[in-house]
Formats: sequence, C-alpha cells, structure tokens
Amino acid sequence: MFGRSTKNRDAKTGSSKKHVLIPSVVSSDMHVIGNIISPEGVLDIDGQVHGNVRAHTISLRENGKVNGDVVAEQVYIYGTVEGLVKARQVTLYATARVTGSIMHETLSVEDGAFVDGKFKRTDRMSDDELFNKKVSEVESLFDNDNSEAPSEAELLVLENLRLIR
Repeated sequence: MFGRSTKNRDAKTGSSKKHVLIPSVVSSDMHVIGNIISPEGVLDIDGQVHGNVRAHTISLRENGKVNGDVVAEQVYIYGTVEGLVKARQVTLYATARVTGSIMHETLSVEDGAFVDGKFKRTDRMSDDELFNKKVSEVESLFDNDNSEAPSEAELLVLENLRLIR
C-alpha cells in the first residue's frame, strides 16, 4: 500500500530510467556577476550574466544577455551574447545578437539574427583520434634531426605513451 512503485525503475540501481532535467533559471530581474557552471544541467537565462556560462544546454531568452563565453552541447540564442559561443549545436533565432566568434558542429540561423564576428565549424574527434594526435605531437618533439640514437629518457617517454593506450 505504501511501498515504492517499481514501474520505470532500473532493477539494479532502483533509479528512474527517464532522466528529467529541470532547468536552472536566471530570471529577468537577476543580474549575475561571475561564472555559472552546470556541466550536466540545463540553464535558462532571461536576466543578465557578466561572466562565463557553461552547461549541457543553454537557452538565452530574448531579454537575456551574457557578457562572457557561452559553452555547451546545445545553445539556443534569442537574446544577446558578447563573447565566444562554443557548442556542438548552435541555434540563432531572429532576435539574437551575437558579438564574437561562434564555434559549432551544426549551426542554424534564422533570418534577422545579427552576428558581428566569425563562424568556425569544428569537427568532433573521437577519443582515439584525439589520443593519437597528442601522441604524435609528443613524438615529434623527440624526432632526431641528426644521426644520434635516441636517449634512454626519450625511449622511456615514448614507450610509456604507447603503454597508456
């Protein structure tokens, strides 16, 4: 009668399968001075933020303004940003005003949106590609321009890099 319902619960952890994220809200009468960080969260900004903003999903409402960098997986901009916007998915609506660079994988811009800056498309590298790139950069530091054999320290560093993988 008063027991917990087991519907929609994971048998191993007892947690709900559906993960609902409730947004953190910066309301229209708020003025935040400082950084806002919520790596797994949803942020809804209708006020002003003087600082950097980082979250999983950020919605900047029409009255919202950010003076700083905006970093997220998904960014929806109706308001004003003065700074870098970096996200996998960026959507600029007709009322958006962005002064600064926008780094994105996918970009959607409605007619009427204002951007004074650069667009930079980025490709997401897999972890393996990123690791191999870093290893090759370190290996290039130890490239010998002369005929000397690599030192024992150089060989040890290279061997440890290969073992990490």
